[in-house]
Order: sequence, then C-alpha cells, then structure tokens
Amino acid sequence: MARKLKIVRLLEPELCLDCPFARIADVENADGECQRMIHCRRLDCDNWDTTSAEPARGLSYEDVDGAA
Repeated sequence: MARKLKIVRLLEPELCLDCPFARIADVENADGECQRMIHCRRLDCDNWDTTSAEPARGLSYEDVDGAA
C-alpha cells in the first residue's frame, strides 16, 4: 500500500517538539519545492488543521548524526 503524504497546518507547532512521533524532515511539495517541516508518524493527531491540506511528493529526514 502506497503512502499518501499530505502537508497540513499545525494548530500548536510547539507541541510537536517533544512528541515521540515527530521528526524534522525536508518535504517536497507538489511543485517540487523542498521545505523543512515536521513529519508526524502518528496519523491521527488532534494538532492538525486538515482544511487546507496539500499533497506532498516525498520527504527525507534531517541528518541528525552527521552521517548520510
């Protein structure tokens, strides 16, 4: 089953900073532009505003340890 990535607005972004389901990622939007965002693996978070959700093409995680 393929994943359908969506870009959504966060209601309270600071709540995601300590969340175990959130990681910083470089996200590519439908136009091919990349932007650093929070990627949530929870899939049912109450902190999302999905009214203006946009499709995303892909993501890559931030290099945390200095290794590729």
